[in-house]
Amino acid sequence: MTLAEFRDGFPHIEHSVYLNHAATSPLSTPVRDAMAEYAGTRGGVGAQAQIDGFEATLLPLLQDTREKVASLVGTSYDRIAFAQNTSAGLNVLAEGLDWQPGDRVAIPDGSFPTNVFPFLNQKHRGVAVDFIPTSEGAYSVEDVERTLRPGTRVVSVSWVHFLSGFRADLREIGRLCAERDIIFCVDAIQGLGALEMDVDACGIDVLAAGGHKWLMAPQGIGILYCSRDLQSKIRPQAGWLHGPVNWEELDDYELTFHDHARRFESGTLNGLGLAGLNAALEQHLALGPDVVERQVRDLAAHLAGGLAGLGIPRYGSSDPSHGSGIVTVAPDEPEALAEHLSSAGVATAVRNRKVRFSPHAYVTTGDLDCALEVVADIVG
Repeated sequence: MTLAEFRDGFPHIEHSVYLNHAATSPLSTPVRDAMAEYAGTRGGVGAQAQIDGFEATLLPLLQDTREKVASLVGTSYDRIAFAQNTSAGLNVLAEGLDWQPGDRVAIPDGSFPTNVFPFLNQKHRGVAVDFIPTSEGAYSVEDVERTLRPGTRVVSVSWVHFLSGFRADLREIGRLCAERDIIFCVDAIQGLGALEMDVDACGIDVLAAGGHKWLMAPQGIGILYCSRDLQSKIRPQAGWLHGPVNWEELDDYELTFHDHARRFESGTLNGLGLAGLNAALEQHLALGPDVVERQVRDLAAHLAGGLAGLGIPRYGSSDPSHGSGIVTVAPDEPEALAEHLSSAGVATAVRNRKVRFSPHAYVTTGDLDCALEVVADIVG
């Protein structure tokens, strides 16, 4: 698949410039088609459609999607589970770990609440949270190291800061955690689908991400990676699908969990969302994660340069080694700028009184130049 072919799947490009993928991405035509086909099967459309297609439709879809996710993040399919969203994935660790009084979690300050609340919620179990100091979302590995305490059991970071776009040095943080025997957890929602990932090379123990941002999948479906070494240390929630199902003796209540990451899926999953996620991953892998990252980062650099040329102060680091798909600026009147862009058909987001731009790979430099012209109208 080429970038031009990818772009053809988004009809909104005929009337608008969408630069808000860090919030919610549009669904491409292939993704919508895959969801419609799944919905048709569930609706009994056609004489051969199996409405109750758990074994014929859902199980093969689950396996194929697991394999695609595994390819995306650099692991084997047995390390992948599905969750409702990033919060649900992070809570598998936060609620399932055998916390002891005095345990601590280190988290960068200014993180999105998704990466904070699951761990703050463990206060009743004697767990404390230490915040790694940051400057506009940026911090160093040395900042992480200085925050560690004798009781630090988990370091949990956002791969990409939701506002500044700062991309954390996962390999070095992972190395530090491995040296200290600390669990390394990553909220990957603002990077996965825009940047390349290798969980093994980064020494990641847990990674969670919702599908509706850079992965360009529907809302309500996300992924969870858990390393084999950590799996046995997390107690799963129990449901009817956390382990093998004996269809002939469903009243045999022996509590047995799968020996792979499926143990963290306690019940029936979002089949419609999985169909969309599978199709989105199909496109992403066909394009090539390396091609997507290069395009996303080139677009972000083009946009950042144009905004700087208009004299609008940037929020966050301009260091390309920490670059991502997010470019955020801090104009005097952010709401007015965002509304002006919206009225011209350019979608952005206002967060913490700053304007965030987030182009995906199908966006062109021409689209960005159109957006910059709209910005120039109000700041010029």
